[in-house]
Amino acid sequence: MNAPNPAELAAHAARVNAEPGDPADHPVTAEVRELLDEVDQIRAVVGDEFDLGSVSRQAELLTRAHDALAQALEDVGRG
Repeated sequence: MNAPNPAELAAHAARVNAEPGDPADHPVTAEVRELLDEVDQIRAVVGDEFDLGSVSRQAELLTRAHDALAQALEDVGRG
């Protein structure tokens, strides 16, 4: 097993000691915002009517938003 080199140690120390970034700057934020905007647009068009196709599309969009957020959290856990 090789010992970490100084560059690896410095990079690790920088990650550990860095200030946390602003969540609004994370790429997933824009992706999720777009998906939720599309859900809102569908809701605005359909109104109070029950439309199975619209509900299905909204569920699909919300699932995609959830998956994107879950993946981002998983990626953070790996850092």
